[in-house]
Amino acid sequence: MLKKGLALLLAVIMVFSLSGCSDILGGAFFLYLIATGDDSADKDEVFAFVCEHEEKLLEAIENGDFSAYENKGFIKKINADETVVDFSCGGAGIGPNTSYVGFYYTPDNDMTAVWCAPLSASGLIPSGNGFEWQEANGDNRYYTEHICGNFYYYAASF
Repeated sequence: MLKKGLALLLAVIMVFSLSGCSDILGGAFFLYLIATGDDSADKDEVFAFVCEHEEKLLEAIENGDFSAYENKGFIKKINADETVVDFSCGGAGIGPNTSYVGFYYTPDNDMTAVWCAPLSASGLIPSGNGFEWQEANGDNRYYTEHICGNFYYYAASF
């Protein structure tokens, strides 16, 4: 029992040291994630935020300046290219039990433009108020739902 506890403690220390969390806040956040395992935003919170800030978000997309949003509130990271702007809003789990949530903007209303979507929309089936894809021989899952304009919510699990 003592050996298992010591091995777990050493593994946590090693992951912490390799994660680049050298500042106190980064380290505290890392320890929070280990303790809770979940920093994902609530779906209703994402919908409310996007609907309330749609004009400002569109301005940021047009200007390519996301400094007002990245790492603020529940938005953890923003990735943009010519086909999609992905606003990552956290996740949960570790290893094969991982999930992510966020929202994305796609000028073409392409529900497969975001990184976690299937390659083709033909695999999406209606589910609730949105569309879902489930891996045929596995546990990978993607759900997307229209929020407003060209903004969509996503939830993915692996």
